[in-house]
Amino acid sequence: MEKVNPEVFVTIARLGSYSKAAEKLGYTKAGISYIVTSMEETAGFKLFNREYGGVRLTPEGEVLRPHMQRLYEQEQNLREQMDRIKGLETGHVKVISFNTVLVCWFPDILRGFNEKYPGIEIEVSSCEGPAEGIRKIYEGEADCGFLPTDRADLIDLFLIREEPDVAVVSVDHPMAKKKLFPASEMEKYQLIGYPEEDAPFFYGRAKELGIHFNQIMTVDNDYGNLSMVSQNLGFGVYPRMIAENCQFPVKAIPTDLGSSTPISIGIRSYEKGSLAAKAFVDYVLEKYLSE
Repeated sequence: MEKVNPEVFVTIARLGSYSKAAEKLGYTKAGISYIVTSMEETAGFKLFNREYGGVRLTPEGEVLRPHMQRLYEQEQNLREQMDRIKGLETGHVKVISFNTVLVCWFPDILRGFNEKYPGIEIEVSSCEGPAEGIRKIYEGEADCGFLPTDRADLIDLFLIREEPDVAVVSVDHPMAKKKLFPASEMEKYQLIGYPEEDAPFFYGRAKELGIHFNQIMTVDNDYGNLSMVSQNLGFGVYPRMIAENCQFPVKAIPTDLGSSTPISIGIRSYEKGSLAAKAFVDYVLEKYLSE
């Protein structure tokens, strides 16, 4: 099976483009096409169909995808083990994160991790809701990541902390000068909220208390939300640490709602994960659980 290249297969399947895969992996587009043709000749059937704007897996390719993903991960592990035996610390880790952690923690994490593991490359992308993040980690689009949940059946999940939620208003909002934004008062004001699946703990707590929000807008991005709040279009409820690090003219106010946002780091399988991914998870847990 020397003509089978799991890395090329997985990268094309994820990016949906020969040219993007070539750029990512350092090949020419012609080189990528040649590798795919060789794999298809070895398999005896087509793996990808060309379509307008890119390529997609054939039904036969979809069947092979999880097997290719496992081969790709095994090859990565083998290379990293060989490098480690030679005394090198190399590797590549794809990390996803929701915006709260991306803004408040990531600069410090990357600085410290790079000092400890200068040979490991970190690729960072964002995601909002926990379901999206869990899916990306499970399907191999990310090696590990920060998720706003403490529940995940498909991956290994490590809870780091429960971050209290606070109410956030513009400086001109009627509640801006209050020391507390009572949950009982929230129905009186317009809410700039999230999709419920992206903030299940906040909405779940509100339902327990019988609160019916006047949600006039749904935005699936922290900074899109906070921008609307800063223009006095409504209030929002966010993890305390992003509210306190917000660059928009807003004010964070404690609330007795009693909700919090769990912050966890997930990896598909800690036992079977790459050395680089496990090193990243270990670094994060050591850094934040020891505080």
